[in-house]
Amino acid sequence: MDKDNEDEELFITGPKDYDEQTDSFRIDLENLIYHYIDEFDINTITIIGALQEKIVELVHEGNVEFESDEDSD
Repeated sequence: MDKDNEDEELFITGPKDYDEQTDSFRIDLENLIYHYIDEFDINTITIIGALQEKIVELVHEGNVEFESDEDSD
């Protein structure tokens, strides 16, 4: 194996493209949610509230980019 191939393999440690990264995030989020539901006395309404609060926080940070799939006629 040459040096270039070794370097490429070292940097590939997770999902490669946007869709895989999104899927990975959603799976991690689901696992985290069910961990808290199973291990603690937290209910789904509290989790939803915490997620909504985080959504607002992320929107205010300006990290949200939205492209509509619909044509605006």
